[in-house]
Amino acid sequence: MERILSVLAVLFVLSACKKEKVPIPVVEEPSKWELIAGDYKVYDTLGTFLYDMSIVHVPNEADEYIDSLRFENFDGEFIFIAKQISADNYPMHVNFGGQDTLIDSANKRWKLWGGLFDDFNNWEKDTIWMRFQKTNINYYIEDVTPYFQCDCIQVAVKQ
Repeated sequence: MERILSVLAVLFVLSACKKEKVPIPVVEEPSKWELIAGDYKVYDTLGTFLYDMSIVHVPNEADEYIDSLRFENFDGEFIFIAKQISADNYPMHVNFGGQDTLIDSANKRWKLWGGLFDDFNNWEKDTIWMRFQKTNINYYIEDVTPYFQCDCIQVAVKQ
């Protein structure tokens, strides 16, 4: 009987010495805007390097579904911020917005618009096939610069 009590006492002591559970730290997944943010090399559709560009995530503390991205050196000459909104049909859509009166690096004025296209302006595997319209139609005479308009297609690859 003493032996059984001794074994039970040892089992009781051993069962009381459990290892403390360490809480597993919760690692938050980065938002899609954080994934898109970074430094990019931009090429034309034939693979010729055009310029370096940076995209910076600008969080909106009030609404997690509406953030902004700041484009630095977009098209080699623009800095602007565009509001980003999650869309179910295009979950990784990058919005360039409708930028009216953008000032380029040479202090000339432009209009820029990047619409919603099925095969463009979506971030996929660190690449954005960018399509945007750019024109100086409202300003070229006053800015004393040649008229320019394009439906531009470029490829941005995250570094």
